[in-house]
Amino acid sequence: MAKQQPLQLASLVTVQDILAWYEANPWPLRPIDAIMPLEATNQDTWKTVSNYSTELNEAADPISSKSKVPNAGRDGYKVIIGGMDEFGKGREMDADGIEKYEDLKQRFAATKNPADALALVDYYGGDLAFVRRAMQAQRVYLSYALLSAACSYTLASTNSPYFQGLNAMEYPVAAWQKTAVTTAWSNAASLILTDIQTIKDLAEANGKVLTRIKLNKTWFEHVRNNTQIQKYSATIAQNLLDTQGRPSLQGINAMLANEFQQDIAFEVIDDRITRATTSDVKTTANPFANGVAVFSFTTKVGRFVWKPLPIIEPTLEVYESFFVVGNTKQVNPSMSEIYAKGKGFPVIDSYADNVYLKIDAVAWS
Repeated sequence: MAKQQPLQLASLVTVQDILAWYEANPWPLRPIDAIMPLEATNQDTWKTVSNYSTELNEAADPISSKSKVPNAGRDGYKVIIGGMDEFGKGREMDADGIEKYEDLKQRFAATKNPADALALVDYYGGDLAFVRRAMQAQRVYLSYALLSAACSYTLASTNSPYFQGLNAMEYPVAAWQKTAVTTAWSNAASLILTDIQTIKDLAEANGKVLTRIKLNKTWFEHVRNNTQIQKYSATIAQNLLDTQGRPSLQGINAMLANEFQQDIAFEVIDDRITRATTSDVKTTANPFANGVAVFSFTTKVGRFVWKPLPIIEPTLEVYESFFVVGNTKQVNPSMSEIYAKGKGFPVIDSYADNVYLKIDAVAWS
């Protein structure tokens, strides 16, 4: 049978095919690219950069004409250094799949029909899309999971069953930065604006300025359902007629800017990541934790630092974004695999400037 015949090594997807497909289907920019953009390094470790300067008006020091200008320190800041880990994902094409791929290729060779060309490209393009989504999803998962856990995260079998090596990461976040509300924001009667003012005051008392509030979509829906938020976001006529409704993100942020007389806004994390255990049990959830809001000075809070992996055989592997995509082939039995692998880890540079608020009214453990 055809499926048992030896596989011709040159007959499947080439590096040129991989490059052409990714160039024709560029990865769209996502919120993660503004919050934690990619940054390449040639090191096996990463380290935090200086915490962000705030907008507090700290006055200059009086000096004499012969004295040295004094330097201002960065209170509470430490350089954090950590390791990276490798991760990857692959998808196999068995003999039956190879047979179908060859049929599609021969059909296009005979017809030169655009529809047949599209069918051929789509056949292997599905696998290329799959491994790219998997790598980007892991980047998003690690970044948001670390940030929303107040920069303390353990890679365990329950959340990262395949991880080898790196097993935990904890930043020296100050005690004052981790706090909780008294009434959960899931309660429509909670005073969210009051809570925001409390966190702003707390930050300013510790020399910080906060303008962004990050939380996941589930808990932002609680914000939209909140009585105080609806009342303050409504027009005068709506309040008089008692017809307040669920305001939009834009409407709420406009209200916040007016209410606090400064640039302050919610940033909603709306990603859904599916992760599999070693027994292939799949769970889909938002990687940004429930019941948490992270207050930051700017949208950007850090970077996803990655190190290029060496490409030993350029005819088999090529770079797409921060990871390598390759295609292996086997002749007996016939099998082909498209895979992706990368090395990196998220870095929260603003860890000492953020405030991590438990909006579910449960204290940090």
